[in-house]
Amino acid sequence: MKRNFIPLLATLIVITVNAAANIVPINGFNTGELSAMYPTGFTPSGYVFAIWSLIYLGLIVFGVAALSGRSSTLARVARIQVPFVINAAANAGWIFAWHFRQVALSFGIMLVILATLIQIFWRLRAMPRPSWREFLSVDGPFSLYFGWITTATLANFGALCFDLQWYPLNLTMDQWALITVCTATAAYVWMGAVTRDAVYCAVFVWAAIGIYKRMSGVVELVQIAALTGAFLVSVCILWSLFNRPRRMSSASM
Repeated sequence: MKRNFIPLLATLIVITVNAAANIVPINGFNTGELSAMYPTGFTPSGYVFAIWSLIYLGLIVFGVAALSGRSSTLARVARIQVPFVINAAANAGWIFAWHFRQVALSFGIMLVILATLIQIFWRLRAMPRPSWREFLSVDGPFSLYFGWITTATLANFGALCFDLQWYPLNLTMDQWALITVCTATAAYVWMGAVTRDAVYCAVFVWAAIGIYKRMSGVVELVQIAALTGAFLVSVCILWSLFNRPRRMSSASM
């Protein structure tokens, strides 16, 4: 199986663009400042966004695996390379759309990011079970990434609603935030029950606790719903760990 540099190059481009967004910063705003301009009613505390560090670390490991992995790992890389390159381009494009305050465009691009991760996720699940090495370098990083983008897509839609000053069913921002947290909880519980993917589900627990701990901009009912959601998804994670439909192979790391 041919080794290639494309996944690592795509990852480094994404990281560079995201770093420039805050260092330059692009259009005079850093990403956090822009997020504060478009409150959603369920945005978590700032520390929650540190999860991007883990996501990018995982993608770097994925890129390195494409260069030096075993044949079985390279087969997994090859299976998802095309949607990953599209994902990376969309990720970088989202930064520019967001920083130039094109909220509707940013949401459209976010849907592309989400769609490519859905494709990657199911392509990997259709392949033979991963070894621990393959899980840590391929499957795990994308479960983490997919888990976060699921939440980020809901947040991006909330930001779009704020920008348009319109919410579905003529609800208020706080009412929509409550529905969003409940919808997210249901989605992550469903994914946990169907896929038994503890990494994917753990992302919501991390985000939901961040919503609960945020001291301003989140109404109490949303905080209670977030804490309840974190508990329910945690239970689902524990259940999935003891009821896995398949086990990873015991190939050595």
